[in-house]
Order: sequence, then structure tokens, then C-alpha cells
Amino acid sequence: MDKLTLGAAVLTAGLLQAAHAGASELKIGLAVAMTGTYAPYSEAEGARCMADKLNKAAGTSDPKIELMIEDNRSDPQLSVSLGQKFLDAGAQVITGVPFPDALIPTAQIAEPYGATVFSAPNTQLEMQQAGLDNFIAGAVPDPINAAATANALYGKGARTVALLVSPDAGSYSEKLPGWFGEVFEHLGGKVVSKLNYSWGTTDWSPQIASIKALPQKPDAIHICAVLPDVGILIRQLRANGYDGWVAGCDAFDDKSLEGTVGDVAALEKVMFTTHGATSIDGPIDHFLAQCKADGYKVNGIFDALGADMVQVTYGAAKKAGTTEAAPLREAIRAPGGYPGTTAPTISFAEKKGYPVKAVPVMGFANGKRVLITDTPPTYVPALK
Repeated sequence: MDKLTLGAAVLTAGLLQAAHAGASELKIGLAVAMTGTYAPYSEAEGARCMADKLNKAAGTSDPKIELMIEDNRSDPQLSVSLGQKFLDAGAQVITGVPFPDALIPTAQIAEPYGATVFSAPNTQLEMQQAGLDNFIAGAVPDPINAAATANALYGKGARTVALLVSPDAGSYSEKLPGWFGEVFEHLGGKVVSKLNYSWGTTDWSPQIASIKALPQKPDAIHICAVLPDVGILIRQLRANGYDGWVAGCDAFDDKSLEGTVGDVAALEKVMFTTHGATSIDGPIDHFLAQCKADGYKVNGIFDALGADMVQVTYGAAKKAGTTEAAPLREAIRAPGGYPGTTAPTISFAEKKGYPVKAVPVMGFANGKRVLITDTPPTYVPALK
């Protein structure tokens, strides 16, 4: 081989090595609910849409995103097993059923690998109190959501409220209404009743009878539950003459709510906190519309949270200059944050385990979703 040929061969080999080194793989394992109770709240399609978009726009030195997606069937134990499968496949970031009974053991098995558990829709306060440095939530904790709802409801003139609570989804369905009530009473309102229910309820007549038996009709009812349960509750409350407010949480933000309730007039006094304002022709709507046009089966705000997770992780990998797990997590928490889908900038520098961002409270006007407020609450006693 002459010197010219040898030199060309060395140069070619060097370029290939540099290209391979530059195009490092960012592996994200998503054990998501494609079936079961939590299926309407999966972030997978939004994550897929964003990953494909970023991969197409990536330069030769940018990381390549590889999503590994499997159905956890809304089963916490299966979710943990899938997390282990992703770790064994080299994932730097994994996620699962967005509740502590899945996420805590998932974070524990991920720790020896140096991997991060990044749960896009998680809101449970327990995850911020568990002392897991390798856990990050893509949503603000429930006490902040509770306070935002209390502020909005009080601002609409409500002064009395009945709470519906259930142990079936941990603090989300049991403690969050209480945190709401604490802020509501701090503002000057009053909690007049606390009633129990179970997830999967289709006949709300016992709870409705208890509400009707109260000495004075409450101005509002607060509940954190999933669809179709809350849609059926609203429909049955209206059929029984209750015309007060029904306030809730992010699980209300499912496009099936309107169809389950049926009558648009029944939605006029419904409000809920969520992770970003949708159906107002805003940036989230534009992202979801483009994804849908490109063939992704996006459903709503939880897909936008999935996009956030991919955007932030990808941006962190570029900033860190590596996809190695430890420096990647450090970069996720770097000052300045990263562009997001649910907010212009998403930063984990301040709180480490959850983002600093607005908390929209949505309502309805003439059957259309409207933004009531997105002012962050200042009084959140459960976080102190």
C-alpha cells in the first residue's frame, strides 16, 4: 500500500470513528400503560413523535435517541420488571407506572446502573420525599396543583366545598383533596364534608345522597379521579340537580371527558389543574396536531409531557457532550433549563426532583376549554 492510499485509509477510519463517537445513543426505556386503567394517560406517542423529530433534525455529532417502549398494562410489578429489562439493554433513562409503588422500586434498581428514572406525568409528593437522587418528575407535585385549584375556585366565588376521597391511587386520590381543602380554608372557605368512594364507581348515588343531605348545598365538590369515573359523576350530579362547581386534577384532562359527560351545559362549572393549556390554539395544540398529522396516535396533555421528557433529556445530553448516565442527570438539572412543549422553558435546577413551571387551571365556556388562570400558587403548606 502506498503512502497516499494508507493516508486515505487512516483518514477514513478516523472519520468513521469520530462519527460513531459523535452519534452516541441516548436510550430511553418507557414502560407505559397501553392497556388498563392508566392507558388514557400514556406519554408514549408524544415521546415517540418528539424523538423522531429530534433525530431527523440531528447533526452528525448529536446523540441518537432510541426509545424502547413496552406495555406495563397498568401493573406496577410488571412496570418494575420492564424497567430492569431496559436497564439490561443499556438505557440511561427509564420510566414506568407513574405512582410510587412502581417508581420507588424502579429507582432503586436503576441506582446501581447510574440510570435516571424520569417520570413525565408523576405528581405524587412521596416521590419527592423518598430521598431518591436518581428520580425526576416531569410535573409539579400534587400540593402545588391542589393550591392552584383552591385559588382558582375561591376566586370564582366558591366558599364551601365537599371533598371526595379514595385510597385507591395513594396520595393522589386521598391526600390531594385534603391539601386543596387546607389552602381553601386558608383563603377563607370551608370544607363542609369529606366522603369516600372507590375507583371504578359507576353509580354515585350514595355520595350524591350524602351531599344532598348536607344542611347547605356546597358551592363546590373536589375530587381527583380518572375517566370515565369523573365524567359519570358530573353527569349524575347534574341529573340530581347539583349546579355547583366540580373541581379536579390532571386526570380530568382527557379528551373523553366531554363525551362522557354528554351535555356541554353540564361542563360550565367544571375546572381542573393540568400540565399545560390545551384546546386554546396554543403551542401544545400545534405540537399535538402536527404529531397527529404525521400519524402518531397522540391523545392530549400527557403526550406533551412525554415530549418534554425527551426534549429535556436530549438537550441535557447535548449540553453534557455525553450520554453517560451520571453526567446526563447532572446536565438535566443544569441552570437555565431547556425548551419544552408544555412550557417555553423547563428547569430542574431549582428543585432537582421536579420542574419550575406554570400550573394551568382549565374550565369550560360554551362547551369549549378555556384557561382560567396559570398563576403559580404562593401558599403551599404541604411542601414546607
